[in-house]
Amino acid sequence: MNHRISVTCILFASMALSACQQIPVRTVTRLPAITEALDTARSQQPVVPAEPPKAVQDALLPPVQGTLGRQTPHVPTYDVTVKDVPAREFFMSLVDGTGDNMVVHPEVSGTLTLDLKDVTTEEVLATVRDVYGYEFRHKHGVYQIFPARMRSRVFKVSYLDLQRRGSSRTRVSSGQVTQAPPSSSTRGGNNASGTGSTGGLANPPAAGSPNRNNQRSFSGAQVSTQTDSDFWMTLETSLKTLIGEKDDRKIIADPLSGTVLVRAMPRELLDVEQYLDTLQRSVNRQVIIEAKIVEVQLNDAFQAGVNWSQFIDIQGASRELTAGVFGTGLASPLNNIDNADASTLSSVFALDAHIGDFDALLELLKTQGDVQVLSSPRVSTVNNQKAIIKVGTDEYFVTDLDIETDVANSVSNQSADVTLTPFFSGVALDVTPQIDEDGSITMHVHPAISEVTEDQKRINISTSTSFSLPLATSSIRESDTIVRAHNGQVVVIGGLMQDIVKDDVATTPFFGDLPIVGTAFRHTRKVSRKTELVILLRPVVVNADRGWSNEIQHTGNRFNTISHPDIPLSTW
Repeated sequence: MNHRISVTCILFASMALSACQQIPVRTVTRLPAITEALDTARSQQPVVPAEPPKAVQDALLPPVQGTLGRQTPHVPTYDVTVKDVPAREFFMSLVDGTGDNMVVHPEVSGTLTLDLKDVTTEEVLATVRDVYGYEFRHKHGVYQIFPARMRSRVFKVSYLDLQRRGSSRTRVSSGQVTQAPPSSSTRGGNNASGTGSTGGLANPPAAGSPNRNNQRSFSGAQVSTQTDSDFWMTLETSLKTLIGEKDDRKIIADPLSGTVLVRAMPRELLDVEQYLDTLQRSVNRQVIIEAKIVEVQLNDAFQAGVNWSQFIDIQGASRELTAGVFGTGLASPLNNIDNADASTLSSVFALDAHIGDFDALLELLKTQGDVQVLSSPRVSTVNNQKAIIKVGTDEYFVTDLDIETDVANSVSNQSADVTLTPFFSGVALDVTPQIDEDGSITMHVHPAISEVTEDQKRINISTSTSFSLPLATSSIRESDTIVRAHNGQVVVIGGLMQDIVKDDVATTPFFGDLPIVGTAFRHTRKVSRKTELVILLRPVVVNADRGWSNEIQHTGNRFNTISHPDIPLSTW
């Protein structure tokens, strides 16, 4: 009896001590430095003065009198009708009786035929340049006319001097077939490859490609996306196609100085200028892609997956969502969402909710299960350039084993050559955006969540020899899709569900760790959980300094919320 009382006292004492244990409070020591850096960045942004309302302007400024101030000079217009007139005489006659000056190059020759109504001198010269090729300049009140011949001009092009290659692959393999040649060999091999989609695994060999003495072919499905960017080589090829290479036309592109020298006719130089202006505007477009990779442990009422139709209840959201299926291309409009099945929307869709953050979406997901944010990557990239974010660890596993057997003096000696390959565990996300002039973004998105564990495999080489190899077992959830969204629109990638069975162990502190008798203080049960991986993407097109100012302000508000928890999330 006394023994039972002493055990009970010890049990209650241990529970009381564990309850009195103080949890250390984590302090953020770098937060003041981060806040100071954000304040400095905000102060360096150009401040655009706010324009007062029109009523205030009308009250402060009196009506402008027509006789006050300098009047806009009147540009005279006239009609021009000539036929087979020498070019030199025509140009000199344009400034007769006007205050303008004209200088014609000595080599200007040829004849002109025109019939123009109500035009200015600038419009006449521009028309002649477009039709006959006579280039002109207007500098310090003097018109300069140049002959229609080859001219050289230097254009500025701002872009990096580099060649960039990217690859994204998603493979669903149901096995492989190995065809070995009939010849025998004392050297055997066992080669294994993982998919490159997890960010750190070796790429599998192509179907039918030779691999040492074996040929392998994979069965299953595979999506492979390749990007190859060589800007300066493509630019030079495009310009040669535009103006040709006849009659001593030349194009010299210098990536180091960022210049392009073009020798061509004046009309062709104008075409090159327009092309380079359009190209520069396109390649300079920039986008900030903010992502949330969320794992939702579904409640009992949502075991079929997240009910996406509830997204239309968000304030500011459109009742028309854009949905699609993985890997089938661009998303297509989806109507009648109220009558849609949950599985219909559990792939890829764009939510037309221009909200400042993902908080409303995360709060909605919390109504359907426990939400855990796995990663919050944020990356900025320019037009048509792949951006990759990878957070995790690389662990090496055996992927190749070569056994060599040497027989000498009736003694067999075996040696093993082991090849180790890194396998990635963590979160990997690569995005390639294409930004239109109207702010629409078409994105190739490839997220992957991988978890690699060690699995000991025993391989029997002979009756007396065996190896235990630490091989890799991968659990991967990934998708490869193309989606189109507007500036600030939230793109949702869902439907990546997984069943997890784990042991739930309940133990009594201290006593559960005791040998032999500890099992009496432990209780173990199998717990099954169904989770769905949800990926939220929000692309924001950077519009010069204004876009960066908004993002800096947004980031500063988030850090201020960390230091001042009383600030509501709605002010982020």
